Amino acid sequence: MTSLLTKKDLEVRFGIADTTVYRTLKACGLSTSRRTYTEEEIQTRFIPARRLFDGGHTAIQVQEYFRLKPIPYDHQERPRQSIQHQP
Repeated sequence: MTSLLTKKDLEVRFGIADTTVYRTLKACGLSTSRRTYTEEEIQTRFIPARRLFDGGHTAIQVQEYFRLKPIPYDHQERPRQSIQHQP
């Protein structure tokens, strides 16, 4: 069973204000309109974003980091066939 966390859970877990939770969610690309977030989203997006903020980075820098971050490849997925160009 996947554990789901609310914004309030994030406030308590990280000891931060609700506005900081919203700013972090937005910066790391998670929707602020959602009610819950998975543990995986927190581990792969929220926590790294908090580390960047705690390291002195701005919201724009954090957004840029997540914009440039490669999407993890699921090695369990079936390989897709590439389109072959026919001359």
